[in-house]
Formats: sequence, structure tokens, C-alpha cells
Amino acid sequence: MIDDVSLIATGVAIGVGVNAPVGPVNVMCIHRAIRNGPASAMAAGAGAFTADVLFAGLAAFGVTAISSFIEGHLSVIKVVGGAILIAFGVKLLYAPSKGAAPANDSRMSLFRAALASFALTVTNPAVLLGFFAIFGGLAGIGEQVGDFGAAALLTLGVAIGSAAWWLMLSMGASRLRERLAEKWLGRLNTVSGGGLALFGFAVLISVALGY
Repeated sequence: MIDDVSLIATGVAIGVGVNAPVGPVNVMCIHRAIRNGPASAMAAGAGAFTADVLFAGLAAFGVTAISSFIEGHLSVIKVVGGAILIAFGVKLLYAPSKGAAPANDSRMSLFRAALASFALTVTNPAVLLGFFAIFGGLAGIGEQVGDFGAAALLTLGVAIGSAAWWLMLSMGASRLRERLAEKWLGRLNTVSGGGLALFGFAVLISVALGY
């Protein structure tokens, strides 16, 4: 029982750790939280959560063929991911910045937010390779053939940690709406769009330089 709790706790730490660093999905989540509220932000977080659980499951259950595919097509995936980031960034930069009052999201808008964050996560090879590296360093996981208990518990822990992170970020960022002046809300698209575009350009530059 203690080992089971430890495995879940380890998974929770991994789930929080892979999402906590500032990245494009964090920027998107914060932007939607301030502009549209916590539900909109959690929709964006749901896409990243889904990708996290998918990647964690693949890594925990030893689906190394996916890791090999990612490593073999790293440059192509980076280019696609960078292009997606730039596209989202430019879209925000040219979105109307006035009339900054929060708007209610439609179901389709929430679905698009989740799909966008999922796309941003799955085109980030560092996330998947990071999961494989972390799980590969955990001694004893998956060493016994057919023993999927530890892998399942770790994946469950990652799911809990990822969900907790996106929930806390969504709720915390949404509170900023009440403290930001109207002029800053009006500039939010510029800040968020510029940040996403910079992430995208950084990825493309890394490919061009051979990193």
C-alpha cells in the first residue's frame, strides 16, 4: 500500500513538474482565464491534460516505438509545432483588442481551445521525450513482464498532477481580471500573441541551428 501511494505521489510530482515551466499552453491558459474566465482556461488545460496522460501512458507502459519515431522525425515535428505557435500568436496579435470585457465561450469555442492546446502539446517532442526520460530513470518500473500495476499507478498520478496544475492555474489567473485595468486587458492579446509567436520562432531557429 505504501509503495502504491509512493508511485501515485511520484506521478503527481511528474504531472506538475512537466507543466509548471512557462510554455505556450501556460500562456494560452492564462490569456483565456483573464479574457473569458476559468471555464475557458480549463478547456485549454484539458487539451494539455489529455496529451499528458497519453504521453505518460505510452512512457509508463514502455511504448518505445513512439519515442523512436519522435526522435527520428524531431526536426519535422519541431517545424510543425513552431508553425502552429506562430499561427496562434499572429491570430491573437490581430484579434480585436478593444472591448476587453470577458465574453462567454460557446461549446465550439471551448472545444477549439482544448484542441489547440492538445495540438501544441503533442507537437512538442520535449514533452514526450521528457516523459520517457523520467520514467526510464525510475528503477523497477515495468521490469516484470506483464506487471502493469506500477505503470497504471504512475499514469494515474500524472493525471492527478496535471489536472491539479491546470485547475490551479485557471482559477488563479482568472482572479487577475478583477485587478487589471481596462487598458491592460486591451493589451493582453498583444502580450499573449507576441509570447506565442516568440516561442514559435525560437523553435524554428533551434531547428535551423541544428539543435
